[in-house]
Parts: sequence; structure tokens; C-alpha cells
Amino acid sequence: MWNIPPLTISLTGILFLILVYRLVRQRYPDIHPFALYHQSYIAPVRNSEESAVYRSTLTPFTYPLISGLNIREGHSFRDGDLRDIWNFAKKGKLGFVNKKGDPILYHDYDIELTPLLHTVASRFNEYVPGIKKIGIYLPNSIENVVTSFAAAHYSMETVLLPLVSDMGEMSRYLEISQPELLIFEAGVLDFTQLSLPESIQCLIIVVPSIQDHLEWKDQLDENVGSSISVRTWEDVVSSVSHPKTVVDAPEGALTEPAIIVPYTATNGKIELATFSHRNIVSAVATQLRVVPKSESFKSTDIVIPLDSLQNMYTRIMFFSALTAGATVVFCGTTSEGFDVDTLQTINPTIMIVSSKSLHHVLNYTPGPLTNLRLKRAQGILASGNLPWPVLRLFPKLRLIYTHYGQLPWQRQTKSSRANDKTGSLTSAQLSLLRALLGARVVYALTNPRIAGPICQTHIYDYRNLGAVRVFGPVVPALEAVVKDIEHLKGGDRQGHLFVRGLPTADRGWITTNIVGEWGDDGCFRELY
Repeated sequence: MWNIPPLTISLTGILFLILVYRLVRQRYPDIHPFALYHQSYIAPVRNSEESAVYRSTLTPFTYPLISGLNIREGHSFRDGDLRDIWNFAKKGKLGFVNKKGDPILYHDYDIELTPLLHTVASRFNEYVPGIKKIGIYLPNSIENVVTSFAAAHYSMETVLLPLVSDMGEMSRYLEISQPELLIFEAGVLDFTQLSLPESIQCLIIVVPSIQDHLEWKDQLDENVGSSISVRTWEDVVSSVSHPKTVVDAPEGALTEPAIIVPYTATNGKIELATFSHRNIVSAVATQLRVVPKSESFKSTDIVIPLDSLQNMYTRIMFFSALTAGATVVFCGTTSEGFDVDTLQTINPTIMIVSSKSLHHVLNYTPGPLTNLRLKRAQGILASGNLPWPVLRLFPKLRLIYTHYGQLPWQRQTKSSRANDKTGSLTSAQLSLLRALLGARVVYALTNPRIAGPICQTHIYDYRNLGAVRVFGPVVPALEAVVKDIEHLKGGDRQGHLFVRGLPTADRGWITTNIVGEWGDDGCFRELY
């Protein structure tokens, strides 16, 4: 017989097992690498002093840009409006958790929320006959959602007032937006310093349960005078089935503006971005199309918006989750950080969160053993696959939506963007987030005059390109160019970003005040 040393047999066996393991465990990348190097269609011609037009690969130049939800009605299709989004939402649930340890309180659409919606609209019309414009200054809450959808159902305009603490600035936002009714949370507005415009006829106070013992209504009556009526949310909902005034809901297509966002422009002037139902449903339909169905919002998802609904990007993502019939849960506090314990109670599958909040995760310092797992996870990402999470914080979390761009309450210039070290995320930081949380990250570039993202990263793009800010290709409802600015030339694919399409608040090409370049892969990268 053969005289083979035992050590040789052992080593051969180990090598054989390693080979079999690698063959069995071999995984193909989540997407073919070629697809990541060709993420945009580029027009064959261009105008002088600008780049060629860039489009998403989902909408080539012979195809129309995405315009709506494509709802079947008889033998035809229509784009839809916010009323349709509410009807789609009835497939899911809406929940709220106040603080750590509290159970999630779910609200039924048919039994509770829809009757409440119609009552709220009728009450508002009772308080301000013929009301057309409602100002909302609320955190993420049931009151915020019901008020905005009540306005949408009854052809009222919703003004999403920026969450600012400076009462002088808040006075200017109110003056330019001219709401007739203002709904706000108790204790957040100082009416001794706030100047109310003549348009306001009614104030609605939302009093948290822990503050029920305080006489907020009496305090306000003293500060605002007799010309403005003061009510509480409890007054509005006290007779859900028996409002004194019943207002008829309009039928047919809604052509009126749906949402108005006051924002501070780069020149310091306060301007209004007015979005119609068509602008909004176009942005929502884009989100449901741009991410593959297997990864997009589903009816089985638990979605938590950690960013404010006063931000149009967060609201569009929220509408997208509702349209898919997902369960949406609001957390009692929305801030730049987040309470891990409370989130673990909710155990979400999808998060909508600001890029600043994600920096709290990036500040994590791994130990020696965790560092080995992190390197292994980053190696798996480099091969084109998503690893198991290094930090096992949220077992079911599979997708994170985050964004960077000018918020309505920020005046953002070239110098302020250059000095902003925490607001944006580099490609290396996005890769680290994927490794730490074991979730896919969709990173978007936003602007106050555009409903939803301008560009966003591909959900399967795990590439680590280092310290560059990559925002992916333009979304399929928009098309984009860069134009000459200073020493940057559009012909070199560098310059000032302009976009057009249905999600924009204006017709034609609009400026974004963002300077960047198109990469060879068709992705937009911000320069400064």
C-alpha cells in the first residue's frame, strides 16, 4: 500500500474542503459590474457651453419621462393624485411610538383615519369658511399626516413651514406664505415674539398628552387677541361623526397646488416652491420604479421616517411607502441623532434618515475582533455582495434612504457647502455604513424646488470610490445637464447642474446651485 504521511493527508483534506466550500459558497455579484459603469444615457449632441443631456437608463431619449402612478381606469390609465396615494395606503398601517418601552399604537385607515380626515376638513372649513391654505408646523405625527391629506382631498394647499427656532425668521416665512389657518405643537412657537400675518384667522394647538394639564389655549388668547380664533386639536376631533359644517370633496382631477414649501434662497431671500399633485405623484412613481421591485417598498415592510416630514424629500419617500401599502411608524422624537433602543422596539426594515444622523453610526470605534469582521464585510462588498451586519443593531433592516442637499430652512452657498464636513457622505463612508449595518443605502441629492431626489445612487452600487461625493445617475422623471461656470466647462462634463422634468416646481430648466461633474459611469459627483 501507499506510504503517505498523515500530515500530507490532513493538508490535502483541508485544501479539498476549502475548495469545495468556495465552490458551494460562490456568489455572483448582486448586479453585473458592466451595469455600474453605464448608469446613464447621454444625448449624442450638446449645446455650446454645456454638457450633453443625461437621462436614466430607465427612460431613454425615445421614451417619455415618468409622469405618474399609471392607475388603470377603464381602458385607459391616469397619473393619479394624493387621494389615490391615501387609497393605496389602506393596504398597510400607520403607527406611532412615543418613547422607549412604549408599545406601537396602530391606527386603522378605514375605521379611524379616513373618517377623521373628512371631519378635519369640515372643521377647518367651519373655522375659516372657504379656506384654501393651511400652514403646518408639526413634528412627524398623526396630526401632521391627517391634516395634509385632508387638505389634499378638499383642494386646500398645505404649507410645510420650516422647523426654525428663530421667531423673526418664522414670521417672514408666514408673511410670504400667507396661510389662513396654522396648526402647531404646543410650546414650540413664542407668540410674544412671533408676528402673525393678516391672513391667519385660526390657530390650532396640538397638545401632547403629558401637557394636558397646561392651559395653552388661554395663554394664546391673551397673546393673539380676539381677531384670531384659537382651538385645540381635541376641539377639531371631538365630534368625528358629527361636524357642524360638511364640505363636499371635489371630483375629477385636482389641478390646484397641493404643497407649498417656503425656503431661503442662496441670496438670502425667502421664496416659495409650489408643487402640484402631478409634481408629487411623478416623484413618487419614480421611487417605485427606480429601485427593483424585489428591493423597493413592499406591503410587508415596516418603514420609519427619522427625518422631518417638513422636508419634501422625506415626505416623498413617506408617500412612496404609503403607495406600496407598507406599514409606517413614527417615532416620538425626530432629531439629528436617533434612539437605538426605541428603534430596536420598532425593528424597522427600511429607514428614511438624514445624512447627519448617519454620522452617529460612523463615529463607532470597532474593537480588534469587530475590526476583523469589518474588514471581511468590506471585502464582500468589494466583490459585489451585501455582507451580514457587523453591528447587529437592527436585525431586519434591509434598506436606508438618505439624502444631502439644501434644506428649506438653510441658506446654502458654495462656501457653506465647502465647509460642511458633516452634512454629506463620501463614497467610502457609504461603504462603511453598508458594512456596519448590513443594509443597502440609497443616497440622494436634493433641492428645495424639486420633489424628491435629483440623482440617487443605484441600490446595488457598493463601490468604494474613496473621498468623493457620488450621487448616482439622474432619476427617471428628470433629465440633467451641467453648464459652464467660472473655470469649469460643460463640454468637459463639469459645471453648474440644471434639471427639468415633472417633479420640478417650475417649467423648463431650473438651476440647482450645485456644482459638479459627470463621471465616466454616468453618475453625478459634487465638486464643491
